[in-house]
Amino acid sequence: DRRAEAEHEYGCAAFADYRHLLKMNGLQAVAIAAPTHLHRPMASAALHHGLHVMLEKPMAATVRDGEYIARTARACHRRLTVYQPHRVAAYFQHVRRLIATGKIGTVYHVRRGLFGFSRRNDWQSLQKYGGGMLNNYGAHALDQVLQLVGYDVRRVFCNLRRVASLGDAEDVVKIVIETKQGLIGEVDINQACAQSLYDLEVIGTTGVITLQTGQSNVLHVRRFSKAALKPKRLDRKLASANRQYPSDQIAFKEETIPVNKQFAVDVYRDFARAIRTGTVPFVDPRETLALMRIMAQCRCDAERIRFTPL
Repeated sequence: DRRAEAEHEYGCAAFADYRHLLKMNGLQAVAIAAPTHLHRPMASAALHHGLHVMLEKPMAATVRDGEYIARTARACHRRLTVYQPHRVAAYFQHVRRLIATGKIGTVYHVRRGLFGFSRRNDWQSLQKYGGGMLNNYGAHALDQVLQLVGYDVRRVFCNLRRVASLGDAEDVVKIVIETKQGLIGEVDINQACAQSLYDLEVIGTTGVITLQTGQSNVLHVRRFSKAALKPKRLDRKLASANRQYPSDQIAFKEETIPVNKQFAVDVYRDFARAIRTGTVPFVDPRETLALMRIMAQCRCDAERIRFTPL
């Protein structure tokens, strides 16, 4: 039924077996959006047919499978990338540009949250298919955090929990990472939460950038000018001056900045560029493998999926 629907709606050929598709004349590249546990055999077959491959996130069910796919791509001299829609989104690229201007000083703490309430009952709720929110949403949220704090992670804390999901995979994820430079990244994924608590918060030495839930078209910035701060000395005496705790009168500036839609990266155009020029695509598979290794560390630290029934 779905093949017939695709043929009717998109006017394209549809196949019962992906291996038949790989034999099409003139085919140069494929996008694989099959369930996660099928990525390794499908990507391997495509690469050995001389095709360039774009994979849906997560790249694979395990680090070992991801490394195998990457090795195969190198051996076959084919381009490989992973579809990370939140990384290439206009709002996230705009955030990165604001950080680069120094508008909020030096970034030292990033928080990313994805909240909802869903009694998930499909294959994404089952561990045997690579389901669970660490793979499913964590591949989005942790990817963004790592893009901002870096991949040189020193230690990881992770808690995995199942609350509303009908399967055996986690629907609640808490991750805290610390890089070797001391930067902190946090991820909260909770699909058993009655309210959306926050979306994206980037904390710098002189300001904060926030993306509020449901407002992907606007960014909020609250910052101050370091040069405008009045001189202040450390008071080492135990008795506070005037019997009062010290305080600052800081002139914060608040801005609401519309997201520039032109900052979005067209992943298909970029992948075509990478194929034509033989250069690295915007989403470098080496970064995706680093993400997968850190996700594996998260699962190891969590040890098990705790169950808190509804």
